Amino acid sequence: MIARQGIAAVLSYIFFPKILPPLYSKKLPLDSSVDLQAIAAWCNGYVGADLEALCREAAMSAVRRSSDTSKDGLISSLTLDDWNHARSVVGPSITRGVTVEIPKVSWDDIGGLNDLKKKLQQAVEWPIKHAEAFERLAISPVRGVLLHGPPGCSKTTLAKAAAHAAQASFFSLSGAELYSMYVGEGEALLRNTFQRARLAAPSIIFFDEADVVASKRSDSSSNSAAIGERLLSTLLTEMDGLEQAKGILVLAATNRPHAIDAALMRPGRFDLVLYVPPPDLEARHEILRVHTRNMKVSDDVDLRQVAEETDLFTGAELEGLCREAGMVALREDITAAVALNRHFQTVKESLKPALTREAVDKYASFKKNPYSKSIKECRLNQKQQQTSKFPENLMSQLKVGAITFVLVYVGCRFLKSRSYMKI
Repeated sequence: MIARQGIAAVLSYIFFPKILPPLYSKKLPLDSSVDLQAIAAWCNGYVGADLEALCREAAMSAVRRSSDTSKDGLISSLTLDDWNHARSVVGPSITRGVTVEIPKVSWDDIGGLNDLKKKLQQAVEWPIKHAEAFERLAISPVRGVLLHGPPGCSKTTLAKAAAHAAQASFFSLSGAELYSMYVGEGEALLRNTFQRARLAAPSIIFFDEADVVASKRSDSSSNSAAIGERLLSTLLTEMDGLEQAKGILVLAATNRPHAIDAALMRPGRFDLVLYVPPPDLEARHEILRVHTRNMKVSDDVDLRQVAEETDLFTGAELEGLCREAGMVALREDITAAVALNRHFQTVKESLKPALTREAVDKYASFKKNPYSKSIKECRLNQKQQQTSKFPENLMSQLKVGAITFVLVYVGCRFLKSRSYMKI
């Protein structure tokens, strides 16, 4: 199917500025704000027919705009808004059937986590925006990044913000999509997603709840365990194949890092393991400011005080606190113009953080280099299994031997008694 969609015709964005002018060479002038190189950077995975449709839709947008503003309906120029509209309507044909987007979440939408943002920028943005620097120093970019931490701490939002900053196509997969009742369907979807990501590069493949897709292998013979092992084998093969690909990164998020198979934690697969902690005081203050910047709040609302009184609250819980404060104001008076400080205090007193200090310490105990730890655990578990199986095997052999001896003895006695009877 992908071959019919023109894999061989996928064009590098370097050549798009040379291709675009002939396509809209209907003597349609370009606005001075339009940069063809910037438009080319948008067109990840577009083939020739997609580019033609993109230009046609941009021209139609200009026609509609001109008909509304001028009597004669003449097109003055193609503006950047026309191209933005065309891009929202026309996507690359190779991505049909797969959830792909360039998220609109920016780094400013995430409060705090500045050090983590910087590391993600270096791992995601730099290889795309400064590819020549990596080639100059012969440095291989990071192929995989694992984000782990408590639920609600912006792991998925961080992944989307990284994709937006790098202007990369964003393919999102979850365990529920990959587990199928039909044998081989999940593995086929996984391979197909990697194939499309290669064609739409630069791109990011994001695995939410990665512990479901990449869980540790076990001796269980259940159907779910068999499906999990097949998915894991496919994922390992595809990630190894990224060494020859350019502009593709695997991002994964989990709140159970200890459940991920050790084979994925070696360099070349998940090269970078980042802990996403619950927000500290400064981060909580920043998160509250982010989620109230578009709200109508009273001047008496002290966000700093709210941040000080919400220890162990996650980013998702703080977002819910702000939203619920607005709802309390509306329940009190449907015509309310602003949310007051007492509304925030009422909500805060009714909420309790889902996290505990013990749970946070457990999440933080997962080391930055868990590969060696995982190997030691595997070897220890293997020894324990061998030692535990030894007496079980010995007992089973003794039971079989005893039963065999009894049967032989009884058989001999029976045959001997029959011989006496004949005499």
